[in-house]
Amino acid sequence: MPRAASICLVAGCPKRTVRLGRCVDHAPLERAWSRTSARNRVRDTTRRQWDRHVRPQALVRDGFACVRCGKRERLEVDHAKPIAQGGTWTLDNAQTLCRDCHIEKTAQERRKK
Repeated sequence: MPRAASICLVAGCPKRTVRLGRCVDHAPLERAWSRTSARNRVRDTTRRQWDRHVRPQALVRDGFACVRCGKRERLEVDHAKPIAQGGTWTLDNAQTLCRDCHIEKTAQERRKK
């Protein structure tokens, strides 16, 4: 059974809808809703800045070595204080850790909860 025709959502417009509840004259050219929320757009932008700027600076500052054990292989830049616990995305909250130390640190943080 076909749907009943509806009128445009714009006040005072009696034309039939064609897209997203609006007539030909009022239909948006782009999608009405973005699939990415404002919160996620900010997070993605911040993450990009971390990857492009903060991460390389932390590696250079720490001499391309783990700050805990001194290894120079499989390095990762970690948040000293996790974001979920109020940490920031800045260089002063970044530290270079090897993969093993990072796993160990993350496990310790989870045990504290």
